[in-house]
Amino acid sequence: MHRALPNRLSLTNWQLWALMIIGACLMTTLHYAYATTYTEPDLQVWWMAVRLWLAGIDPYGPTGDRLLGTGSGFAYPFPAVLFCLPLAPLSLPWASTVWALMSLATVCAMPFALHDRPDPRIAAVMLAYFPLWASLEEGQWGPALLLWVVLSFYWLRKEQWLRSGAVASLALLKPNVGIALLAGIIGYAIYTNVPRRWWVGLVFGVLVFWVGTQALAPGWPLAWFEQLRAYDAEDQNRIDATSVVGAFAGVIVLVSAVLAWRRQKTAPLLAGIVTVALLMLPTRSFYNHVVLLLPIALLPLRIAIPVVLISWGVLIVPVVSADIVLARSLALYAPLAVGLAAAIRQTDAQPGDGQCAS
Repeated sequence: MHRALPNRLSLTNWQLWALMIIGACLMTTLHYAYATTYTEPDLQVWWMAVRLWLAGIDPYGPTGDRLLGTGSGFAYPFPAVLFCLPLAPLSLPWASTVWALMSLATVCAMPFALHDRPDPRIAAVMLAYFPLWASLEEGQWGPALLLWVVLSFYWLRKEQWLRSGAVASLALLKPNVGIALLAGIIGYAIYTNVPRRWWVGLVFGVLVFWVGTQALAPGWPLAWFEQLRAYDAEDQNRIDATSVVGAFAGVIVLVSAVLAWRRQKTAPLLAGIVTVALLMLPTRSFYNHVVLLLPIALLPLRIAIPVVLISWGVLIVPVVSADIVLARSLALYAPLAVGLAAAIRQTDAQPGDGQCAS
């Protein structure tokens, strides 16, 4: 393992002022959108859950279920409530705005956490990924899961093994998506032979996540599992890989991951593990695929650009076909699979990939 932190970016005064003005305009636009158009994001569920818990009402209980109004209870683990504590004093539009700004900041920071020599342009490219904006519209957990990935790799780069392993466990805040990210991080940790302290941190994080939080909400895992049994939104149990295109893309990704492992290309290996794991998980909604920004961030810029642009094809394909799984496979999985294969081919003649924290 070696530590190769990127050089700090220096900004002139006019660039700093430009960023501040752009940030203020973005915050104003987002708040206006959440106050007038996107008034009922999914963020409302855990924003209300944390308020109920602070008021002494169990979000998993019948009273909490009735007040949340979801019809299927609170389908998130209890640590999600703790993570949203800073949002409790805010109104829903402002909470949504803060959540969206956190999401965008996470996406922009990701290349700097994953690359030894980051190209700032990749962050701008990633902001054009369709599932990111679908996630912001719905106020979803995906960008928060990516935040843990960013922190885990940042602390891994700083050789703070316990912190890196512990924060990686927080990918389980939304297990039906986060398992793919956690699988990628664990695969990367095994391949790069991280010290035992990293694994101790991971186990510690899982224990705190599942056991320690019961001091605040006794028995929440059992109550959560009961809520999950009643949760059947949008036929979530269908598997994406049932699509012919999705299965074919999965084969390409799997082959790419094997080649990356044999040729010691850690970045494509990490990207391949995350992609193939997400293919096999019940993640039918487009906004859940925001976590594919992790493998996209690991692609070379000239390959990432077409992958990101093709993602907007999800708006076109359903007009041609009613098969939503096929639409997602064509617009999200197929181009990413081809991109990973191209990345393997491009780096084949290079000595090591040097793209990922190591």
